[in-house]
Amino acid sequence: MSDQAAADETAVALFRALRRLVAEGRIALRCDYRRLHHMDCPVGSEADSNLWAYAVLAAAVLALWRGGWWWALAVGAAGVALYFSLGLAHVRRRIRRRIDERALDSLELWQRLWRFGGIALVAASATCEAPQGNWMALVRQEIASPRSP
Repeated sequence: MSDQAAADETAVALFRALRRLVAEGRIALRCDYRRLHHMDCPVGSEADSNLWAYAVLAAAVLALWRGGWWWALAVGAAGVALYFSLGLAHVRRRIRRRIDERALDSLELWQRLWRFGGIALVAASATCEAPQGNWMALVRQEIASPRSP
């Protein structure tokens, strides 16, 4: 077996172990949503934010047509406030769901996300932040440590 094949097998095995440890709650994922909200993020989607912007714009145009400039400005301001209160929370939930459903299902996507940064693995023994940290070493360490009661 070549060195590359052994390294790939190790990465696949450690990724499976990571998924198991996350499911068991022994390793938690911490997200930096400012970083993950970037358009180049492997699990980000500009459409999440754009939908809110289009809805606010449509409501403001409707208010302009029905009530004039003052109504349009008021609706726009209310829309911006709603986005920063409810909209960002919605976007963050969708990002987290993509991490849980897609990134933790595909080693290739997980590695792209890790290189991008914005996530950290938190275990009882240590914290490992992407991209400078070594997630494989943390998983090895957590596998080797006895389970806490």
